[in-house]
Amino acid sequence: MSPKLAAIAALAILAAPAVAQERKTLDVKVPGTVVASDPQSFVDFFEDAGFPARLTEDSVGDPLVEYRSNGQKMSLFFYDCQENTDCQAVQFYAGYRTGSDVALDTINAWNTERRFVRSYLTEDGVSRIEMDVATSNDGLSYRDFEALLDLWLDSVVLYEDHIGW
Repeated sequence: MSPKLAAIAALAILAAPAVAQERKTLDVKVPGTVVASDPQSFVDFFEDAGFPARLTEDSVGDPLVEYRSNGQKMSLFFYDCQENTDCQAVQFYAGYRTGSDVALDTINAWNTERRFVRSYLTEDGVSRIEMDVATSNDGLSYRDFEALLDLWLDSVVLYEDHIGW
């Protein structure tokens, strides 16, 4: 490699972190997208889609969006946050106080048959389902997030039937 080409390559390697950092600071919220670093974008989505929603925070101070579907309160938790901001992912969540009415075999059957929504039992008898969605820095279009929300809401109905809720 010629000395000139080696110098150009070295400059490119040294400049890469600066370019990446600059890109992060230039991220602009795009209308019609949801991004975990902007929790209000999810509230806007839910309200635009006809779901009452409000932004609050969870027990550790991370954002939490509470919304309603068919009169049922639902939660959208935020994860991979830096000091309760700049989150990178969200999680759909639903919990059911079933006590010992739901067997572990029932939960395992759900997890075996389903790909995106997982279930588990807590020590205090709560049967839970969750679905994680990474939005990263660029977010998801309303259309893509709506497809995920449809998957989630359909899964909630199927899960409630599955556990005999």
